[in-house]
Amino acid sequence: MTDNIIKKLDKFFLAFLIINPFLDVVTGVYIKVLETLSGNNFDTISIPVTPSLLIRMLVLVLFAAYALISLDWKAIGAALPVGIAWLMSVIGEVLFFYSFALYTDIQYIARFAYNFAVVLIYMQVFRRMGVSREELLRKLSDVLALSLLMLSATIVVSYMLDMGYTTYADRYGYRGTRGFFYSGNDITAILMAGLPVVMCGFMQRKDLSSRMFWAYDLGAALTAICLMLIGTKTAFIAVIAAAFVLGACAIWKLVAFKERLPIRRCIILVVTMMLVFGIMALLSTESIFGEISASFSQTGTVMENEGAATALLSGRQTKLAKAFAMYKEGGLYTWIFGVGRGTQNAIIEMDLFEVVIYYGLFGAVAMLWLYVKLGLEFVWKFFKNLKEVRHDLMPVAVLVSLGLCAGYLIIAGHILFSVTSGFYFSYMLLFGKIIYTEDTEKLSII
Repeated sequence: MTDNIIKKLDKFFLAFLIINPFLDVVTGVYIKVLETLSGNNFDTISIPVTPSLLIRMLVLVLFAAYALISLDWKAIGAALPVGIAWLMSVIGEVLFFYSFALYTDIQYIARFAYNFAVVLIYMQVFRRMGVSREELLRKLSDVLALSLLMLSATIVVSYMLDMGYTTYADRYGYRGTRGFFYSGNDITAILMAGLPVVMCGFMQRKDLSSRMFWAYDLGAALTAICLMLIGTKTAFIAVIAAAFVLGACAIWKLVAFKERLPIRRCIILVVTMMLVFGIMALLSTESIFGEISASFSQTGTVMENEGAATALLSGRQTKLAKAFAMYKEGGLYTWIFGVGRGTQNAIIEMDLFEVVIYYGLFGAVAMLWLYVKLGLEFVWKFFKNLKEVRHDLMPVAVLVSLGLCAGYLIIAGHILFSVTSGFYFSYMLLFGKIIYTEDTEKLSII
């Protein structure tokens, strides 16, 4: 009976990998419709959760049930300190700040717990699949290519139809577009994390069927275009980093080993991007190249007028300073367990600092050790097996992806506490773990 339930949950979690991007598209449209019907911004509409958040919280419940039914003591043991860190932060709110927002506290830690659980539970799901490392990586790469194709196509279509949200609406005007995605930082993080891997998969996979050939080609091309359309600093950095590193690898393969496939695929990718750009330019009312250029140059304008810190952090340093002052003045208990999320009217939007300030030093250890372990473990094995890059560029792509995400965690956030982008960060950590796991049946945290 128990084994039957676990097998059914395994199948559901694998199917959820495909369902996941649809949730984000549907939620974006749902929010836009609500705003249109009510005439108000979503922030002012009294709706506690979106459909996608509700579904993902139900999935979180299934994650917990899965760990308990399968007696996954490693997952349970990893999750317990996170719960303790949250509870102690809430107790601190009551004892020292005399007020708290329980719903806000619960929702915020639930978002983190969902992403944390993705690593723990999918590690067991992948282990139980019983396929080789190569086959598992191929399947995960295919899922990522299809997901990026779905998400980026939404932005491209909405741009051509002159619909959706503007990335920036500030004192410097309106610029950039993010389609129907309500959080530009969330969709940027997803596309940023997936682009290097999908691009690399297209460059070097020889066994691509005609269907998957176009999924990879269009997935990578549209993702690069969408990041430029979004027009944030991080989005441009992601495109430049992926193109430069993987382009250099393709040239290296050609010059050093006479391997023509990577450079041929790069040329196909560039041609595809140019064709899509051409179609968008013909069908759009705005100048797509002018809009991208304006977004790119605006960072320099902000830096000149308001300084490098504001240009890089978009004013987050002010919120960080205010929250840190509260943390520093709170005393020993606050230093260890944090000020709690419920004491804050607005989030800092810088994930690593939020973990320390909201949940203290204890929370930082309890909540970040898994991410740090998997990240550093991948980096160590990458350099230990550097010669293997001659045969497979995918570790380079994953290194670029994780490096971009790590930087984003510091300067922008919207990963660890976002059920949208956080899922894909966890996904990439698992991807990196699998690359250096010879036997997938031995896949585990420790």
